[in-house]
Amino acid sequence: MAKKKAIIIFPHLNDCGGDLKKDWYVEFKYQIPGEPEMRKERIYKGIYSGPEADRRKEAARVIKEKTKWLKTGAYLEGNLRKVYADELLYRNEAKMFGMAHDQVVTTRTNLSEFLVQMKEKVNTKSYENYVSKLRTFNAWLKLNKLDRVQIKNITRQHIIDFTVYLSSTTGLGLSRLTIKKYVQIVNMYFNFELDRGVIPFNPVMRIPTIGKIVDCASVPLQMSDRIKLKAAVSTADPQLWLASQIQYYCAIRPGIELRLMKISYIDFDNSQFRIPNVDAKNNTTEIVKIPDLLLNEMKRQGLNLVHDKSLYIFGKFGRPGLVPLGKNTLTNRFNRFREQLGISEDKKFYSWKHTGAIQLLQNGAKPHDIQGHLRHKSFTTTEIYLKKMVGNPESTVTRFSSEI
Repeated sequence: MAKKKAIIIFPHLNDCGGDLKKDWYVEFKYQIPGEPEMRKERIYKGIYSGPEADRRKEAARVIKEKTKWLKTGAYLEGNLRKVYADELLYRNEAKMFGMAHDQVVTTRTNLSEFLVQMKEKVNTKSYENYVSKLRTFNAWLKLNKLDRVQIKNITRQHIIDFTVYLSSTTGLGLSRLTIKKYVQIVNMYFNFELDRGVIPFNPVMRIPTIGKIVDCASVPLQMSDRIKLKAAVSTADPQLWLASQIQYYCAIRPGIELRLMKISYIDFDNSQFRIPNVDAKNNTTEIVKIPDLLLNEMKRQGLNLVHDKSLYIFGKFGRPGLVPLGKNTLTNRFNRFREQLGISEDKKFYSWKHTGAIQLLQNGAKPHDIQGHLRHKSFTTTEIYLKKMVGNPESTVTRFSSEI
């Protein structure tokens, strides 16, 4: 692991090995953000000559005075020192050290200020995506000794170099689509700095498209896969089976939308889910129609009889509860069944949603109806999603021919 670069070297006496014929002095160093090298200061006055006792007494006074000067940050000018919420900390770090940091401004400080603002604007999943990608960006800046320069000195070439690192086999080896998402978020960050007058222009411009092309679309479950999963999961893990059905029938996204669903989100009278804006990917409250097959299954499991509507549908111990399941719990449980049943690893828990959309199209639902069912903002997204499917346009999105 690389040695962490110091930003302060505190005062110490150079007594020249006790030789009174030489000039003694107190020396210290400190880093000013934006400057490539540390500043070095030496104080000779009252120390360089005279009796040894007098020299050491004055040196002790100077060391005490200058140590306080450095520790309080008085050596910094203007607003170079700030107290900020470090949004780039990993969760375990935050628990151990807390979020508040008081230090020299670095790119980490600026990125954290941007994340504080975004935390109020986007849902939890989107925010975590911002944190993850900007954490990587900050680590790259630090690796290249750019984390202590003023943010206005980050150039277009630096951004290009970052994308090369993301795409290269010696770096992260990411796909073109993933790199594009990194660039979008970094671009948003620099627009934030541009809007508040920190930088004169946004360096994220004309960034070449690089990275390997990878098909990231969910792979649908074949009928044979579905039969195996239903036989195994429906009896051994009813909770996981219900989550699979909600994905399949209602295209509820398996992350925040599904995991954090509460009993109150189910309208049994009108056969619909109400996904509040704090959980919905599009940040708007959305209504999703529930087909009769799924509605009857939820009633069979007694969800309509739960009195406390604030409970999470997918709580611990396989039943509704006050605490939702962990972020990857359902996925991990699905993966174990997939492995036991010998189903290909390209079939994911998320594949249930994609499989349901394809089933609708094959049963005759119109592409524009499926767009609404999937809650895509753009029809282009739906076309890409279903580009290899052809169907009869007569049916509606709730016309499932049979159970899963």
